[in-house]
Amino acid sequence: MNSKQQDPSQHYKQIEAEINKRIHASTNSRAFTVAVGKALDSHLRELRIYKRIITRWLNRMDLATKDELAALSNRKIDVVGEIDTLDESIYEILNLQKTNNQNLKMVRESLEEWSSFLNSEVSDKRSHPIKTLENELQELKKLFEMDNH
Repeated sequence: MNSKQQDPSQHYKQIEAEINKRIHASTNSRAFTVAVGKALDSHLRELRIYKRIITRWLNRMDLATKDELAALSNRKIDVVGEIDTLDESIYEILNLQKTNNQNLKMVRESLEEWSSFLNSEVSDKRSHPIKTLENELQELKKLFEMDNH
């Protein structure tokens, strides 16, 4: 490669370095710092004046100020967060309610089956009280006879 050819970015880096040196030389003084400080102070005073004027005008027109709008915006964000939390809670409650309803349905069905079974047993016992007792006595006799033999 020819030594006269340089990396194109190297040329721009040299220019940037030279510009930075000149900026630093002209801004690295107490006079510059004082002048910039005065300019910033003046600018801030003007901003405060404009803010007071705008705030008075907005109050006279019965319009919201920047601070009031910011507070309202923050409150809206808080309310949206609370609504999201409530929405999640309602969703969880509905899911729990659905599960509980399913469990309750299973318990009711089980109770109905037991009630039906017990009703049939009671009616059977009532309809054949003597036969049932006789059958049980016969079974007991057989058991005693088996034990004796």
